Amino acid sequence: MSKNGSSWWRRLFEGSAELFIVAVCSLLFAPLAIFTSGALRTVLGLPFVLFFPGYTLISALFPAKKRLDGIERLALSLGLSLALLPLFGLTLNFLPWGITFTPILVALVGFILVMTVIAVFRRMNVTPEE
Repeated sequence: MSKNGSSWWRRLFEGSAELFIVAVCSLLFAPLAIFTSGALRTVLGLPFVLFFPGYTLISALFPAKKRLDGIERLALSLGLSLALLPLFGLTLNFLPWGITFTPILVALVGFILVMTVIAVFRRMNVTPEE
């Protein structure tokens, strides 16, 4: 592989490791949430619902890590996740599937993955100093 190609992959993974972890956890939590119930579903669902959507959106909006510190990102992630949930519910209410478990799960996973891709590509365009 050429040196330019390897640096592209390295930049892709170095600056966005936590986004890949969020995306992989989302993809793993979704089937586990379908096939489990009770306390395990609650424990798996809390970060999936209350943190991941807001975190990926914040990462897409503010790709430079120096713009927001960890506490600000955490607070904004929680707040944005809570603000996004009614929007998902409102949108799903007008679709034929309604507000049930599977459409909510699919909408959340889809949103998290789309925002992860956008955030990763925006972070690739940020200079290493930022």
